[in-house]
Amino acid sequence: VFVFPGQGSQWTGMGAQLLATSPVFAARMHECAEALAPFTDWNLIDVITSAPGAPGLDRVDVVQPATFAIMVSLAALWQANGIHPDAV
Repeated sequence: VFVFPGQGSQWTGMGAQLLATSPVFAARMHECAEALAPFTDWNLIDVITSAPGAPGLDRVDVVQPATFAIMVSLAALWQANGIHPDAV
């Protein structure tokens, strides 16, 4: 079973190392960034990497989609490594 945390579990830099080192995680994060782009005034990848000028995770309009994208990307990474849940 995959159980994903909600808001409050976030921290600055979450997912940044996996973004830099895991092609599977990075691919899914970039897909999420593309999907979010038309609806936000910020860039998901900039938020995750704490790029200068990127909004922080203290904004609810940022933290909710960023946390979702991290969880989706982690699930893709786990599945790529043979871990398949019976429930989410």
